[in-house]
Amino acid sequence: MPSTSDELPPTLGAVPKPGRRWYRLLLVLPFLWCIAAVPWAGHVPYAFGHVPFLLVWMVAGVLIGSAAIGVVYLLDARHGHLEEA
Repeated sequence: MPSTSDELPPTLGAVPKPGRRWYRLLLVLPFLWCIAAVPWAGHVPYAFGHVPFLLVWMVAGVLIGSAAIGVVYLLDARHGHLEEA
């Protein structure tokens, strides 16, 4: 029986199986980085060439947060948990 243009191939129309998504806990890292450790980081005097350590800490937090979001996105894509737009 020929396939019509309205039908999707089995791989594209398949619904991913629900499973544990433990890797989404990585999204807690930026929160902990900013909330839990900033009081400690605020007391470190200076870092690199008269730049306040808190500024370096927050920029590193942005980079770590972006990396965590990227890893979760890649793992979601690998496991088929992304919605098609």
